[in-house]
Amino acid sequence: MMQYLTFLLLGFIGGTASGLLGIGGGIVIIPLLVYVTNISPKAATAISMIQVFFASSFGTLFNYLQKNIKIKHAVYFGISSMAFSFIGSLLTKYIPDLTIKIIYFLSAITALALFLSRWKEENKAGKEIVFDKYKFLKVVPLGALAGLIGGILGVGGGFLYVPMLIYFFNFPITIAVGTSLMIILFNSVPGVVGKVISVEFDIVTAIIVAIGAIGGSRLGTYLNKRVKPLIIKIIFILIILLIIVRVAIDLYSYLTVI
Repeated sequence: MMQYLTFLLLGFIGGTASGLLGIGGGIVIIPLLVYVTNISPKAATAISMIQVFFASSFGTLFNYLQKNIKIKHAVYFGISSMAFSFIGSLLTKYIPDLTIKIIYFLSAITALALFLSRWKEENKAGKEIVFDKYKFLKVVPLGALAGLIGGILGVGGGFLYVPMLIYFFNFPITIAVGTSLMIILFNSVPGVVGKVISVEFDIVTAIIVAIGAIGGSRLGTYLNKRVKPLIIKIIFILIILLIIVRVAIDLYSYLTVI
């Protein structure tokens, strides 16, 4: 019983991070599953992907009800991202581990730079955000690039989507978070199918984690509306910094062994 409660809590934590920050939650949930419950890394990625699907699904619904999603941006970004995410996942087996770590490291630094560059110029109202043919010409290639990188790295890509939406489309942080969740929903569908087909894992555990993620996504969405944008920005930056530090340590360990 305690084990199931642990899985429920971990799903809740991942879902809360997803709803609050517009990320899939895999960055949070995978380390927790591996180090807290001793689940194998492969099984953790499968359970995480199912958690991402449910967290992004309900997070999208909650944000839609709060009018925090730009639908056209999310659809075109999501479709192009989904297609290239699949291509990236296929290319992964041909790319050396060191190269993947370098891509991850550079992507996180780029995301942080994009995020910080709009620190003082954020569009707080979001009323002038419209979708036209010029936005389309930016959305599709950016979605393809983010999807390709996410597919190679095996992550949802929320840490890339939110900074891109803020920098290139002048989204306020709350709209960027909601739109990012809808984009992640697009990407999670083929991801879930792939994991179910290729990875052995306990489906009961996955369902329990997913149930926790649904509740967490509701709380995260609520907090996103109530917490000051500055606090959300700081938390998001800390998450990216943790990614940078973790990958930098991995790169250092890898290079010193060589």
